[in-house]
Amino acid sequence: MNTNVSEGGFGYAPDTEHDENIDTLVLADGDLFDLPGVQGRLERIEFPNGMYLHRAELNVREDSCFNVKNSLPPGWIAGSINVMGNLRVDCPDGASHPLTPDQGMVMRIDPLGTRYFLPAGQKIRHVGVACVLGSLRDRFGETLPKVFDPFLSKRDDVVLIKPLALTNRMRSIVSSMFGSDVTGAGRMLKLEGLSTLFLAEMIDSYAVRSEFDTSDGGTELSALDQAIFDELTSLIKTTPGGPLGLSQLAVKFEMPESRVNSLLKSQTGKTCAEYVRSERMAIARDLLTTGDLSIKEIAAHVGFSHVSNFSRSYRDWYGESPASALLRK
Repeated sequence: MNTNVSEGGFGYAPDTEHDENIDTLVLADGDLFDLPGVQGRLERIEFPNGMYLHRAELNVREDSCFNVKNSLPPGWIAGSINVMGNLRVDCPDGASHPLTPDQGMVMRIDPLGTRYFLPAGQKIRHVGVACVLGSLRDRFGETLPKVFDPFLSKRDDVVLIKPLALTNRMRSIVSSMFGSDVTGAGRMLKLEGLSTLFLAEMIDSYAVRSEFDTSDGGTELSALDQAIFDELTSLIKTTPGGPLGLSQLAVKFEMPESRVNSLLKSQTGKTCAEYVRSERMAIARDLLTTGDLSIKEIAAHVGFSHVSNFSRSYRDWYGESPASALLRK
């Protein structure tokens, strides 16, 4: 594929110092593509409100790496997440950042030299939403928190990525972008609305995190709290079908509910309910991948007494039904 990238967006593009072992993927508007190791669809949409949506659904057969080029003018911010699959962003400054179903990123990368590495044997559903300075100023005026100043600098050499734990609401919004409802005459309006909601959630979450926690790794715990945290998360991971409500965990660990929530929030970026649901969905996805259990058995294993509730929750989380995931295996 040799499609030009239109102005005013970022896409996959060749680099003047292109490594012959690195594939080059040039962004097109929703075209199917087939490159060594990867098959799928990429879509780039520029909305009238100054926002850009990049949506990708990729089947990765072999380890693949792509050069990425920014063409946005100085002063922009983007939110980027995977609702399914894992990849790694290698930046021009030499740093690498994971993008997983649990951790997204708030980002701005101006210089050339960014690469995305996609490990083999997975399906990736990825969304990135960017907004330029002028559009942000139209919405926020001077009320945008100071923590966003580095993203809005007029310099043209900014490399800035901040990891951010995904909330259930973020996942639900992005999963909807891959749903069957995003069709028809109003498709573009739906995608524009979902993109705006998603970036607003990322901005809110990043502002709150930055206000209460200046580090990227969460608050350092005492030895006792670390032991409690380890036991708490181990219980959730090993018994996903057990009684894992906030009140039940508080009683089991003899802690106030607020303390259970704050302990998980400080280390994972998620409330207790969000963390429990994310672990249940991740375990369900792994079990569907193996194909050793039926959907009914998997639903019971991760705490759902009704298959219909499990299917709805899984679809909201990953943008596809458990049956589709099982068929793909």
